[in-house]
Amino acid sequence: MSQIISILKTNFFLICFLSIFFYIPLSSIFYLNLNSGMTNWVELFNNPLFFRFLTFTITQSILSIILSSSIGLITGYFLANSNIPFRSFFRAALTVPFLFPPLVLLLGFVILFDSSGILSNLFTNYSFDPFSFNGIIIAHSLYNISLMTRILESGFLSEPESFHQLADSLGVNKWTKFKNITFPHIKPYFLSAILLVFLYTFNSFAIVLILGQVKLQTLEVMIYNQTKLRLNYEFASSLVIIQLLLNLSIIYLYTKQTSYEAENSALTIKQYTKFNIWPFLFIIFITILTWIPFILLFFSVIEGLIQAPSIVIDQLFSGDYDRFLGTSSSRVLLNSIIFGIFTSIFTISMILALIYSSLQFNTNKIDRLTSPIILIPMATSAITISFALIQTHGQFSFFSDFVSIYILSAHIIAALPFTSRVLFSSFSRVPKEFIIAAKTFGLSNFKIMYSIIMPLIKSGLLIAFLFSFAISLGEFGATYYLARGEWTTLSLAIERLFASRNTLLPNLYASLLVIFSLLIFWVIEKFGSVDLRL
Repeated sequence: MSQIISILKTNFFLICFLSIFFYIPLSSIFYLNLNSGMTNWVELFNNPLFFRFLTFTITQSILSIILSSSIGLITGYFLANSNIPFRSFFRAALTVPFLFPPLVLLLGFVILFDSSGILSNLFTNYSFDPFSFNGIIIAHSLYNISLMTRILESGFLSEPESFHQLADSLGVNKWTKFKNITFPHIKPYFLSAILLVFLYTFNSFAIVLILGQVKLQTLEVMIYNQTKLRLNYEFASSLVIIQLLLNLSIIYLYTKQTSYEAENSALTIKQYTKFNIWPFLFIIFITILTWIPFILLFFSVIEGLIQAPSIVIDQLFSGDYDRFLGTSSSRVLLNSIIFGIFTSIFTISMILALIYSSLQFNTNKIDRLTSPIILIPMATSAITISFALIQTHGQFSFFSDFVSIYILSAHIIAALPFTSRVLFSSFSRVPKEFIIAAKTFGLSNFKIMYSIIMPLIKSGLLIAFLFSFAISLGEFGATYYLARGEWTTLSLAIERLFASRNTLLPNLYASLLVIFSLLIFWVIEKFGSVDLRL
């Protein structure tokens, strides 16, 4: 009992934070739904738009998975099994795009596919509309190729080389080797990649909000429209419950798959055959394909700077666009940095408190304690969290006066699953013998934490800080829902200026986000490695 009280004291801030900004707000949505009886459920199931948008949400997720997994499977196989020059470069180049905020991809996507875009100028009979169902599928697929490739490459690398050598000595054909060796090893990786991509596309907000243009909505966009625009909170509460249950089901299946991967995570050093030009050309093509939107984005900014540098400077500093942004350009950049830094500090502090608790408690029990803390926020979308915060706190003047605190809380909740994964993984690699020996010599838990654990996980701390910063920097849904006036961030500024049909300034902001993300990726790769999984 005393151990439990000690753990509650150690994690007092985390418990209070999640209670005030997550669990109590989320429970208020359930209470709202329960209080309204069956009326809102009858309204929901009698609403043809609900079934139309639910069908769209699931269909676009499945089609995005098919397209991205088809490309990712081949790309991952070639990276793992072919003799490709500059393998590390291509692996990095195919990973980075997933770290970019979706809005950055959207701007490059529109530059490429819009009726006044690059392809329209190149081909006279060009008629593709990016603001359509097909546009959403292609945008989601381009965004998720990186994720699919990275996870599936790990799956192919998990195959023991000795199995193939034995099969070759017995004269086993390629199909039998694939069926009995390759497929069983890549299956859990493939399933976890599919579930993760489904989770991202099922809860997609920014891409569908902009490319769907009201006529196409995921459940996430539908919740936003029902709460923010129509003020139909009871109806939206039913949508939230359906979305949350589906998300929890997906995450449960995903965690089952990743637990298998953790038990079978040894990677094989491949003995590559002679160089083959076709896999190399395919990798080059896919790399260019994933980077085209971002390259075009940079070119559009460079072109604007070369042709009319005074206009760019004027747009940045004249204040003519402040009415769209709600604040100045310099304040937009400052807001993004402030939210990113405080998100990183708070998330790391809370996870370190949990790690400290594990010194006082049995490790298995601490895992059971932290699982629901991390799992449920992971299954709750940014729009749902924002709706819940307004539902609970919006009636108080404090909410309007200090809305920045609520934006920051949403960023922290979004970053917690990634931060916890990085730091728990780093902590698991600390030799347990060190901790046992330190306790034998009478060192306090604080001394063990400060003198042994912290130095050994310092690279993990840096990676967790940068990951949290990157997530906050690219966060759009909650900021779009909650922010007003002076608390506009870079992501929100891009959307507002894009809606005003100004292209140069949002492209410049997007380029800044790309540069930030590249720097973060470079530092993470220097001190560890990027794991795109939750």
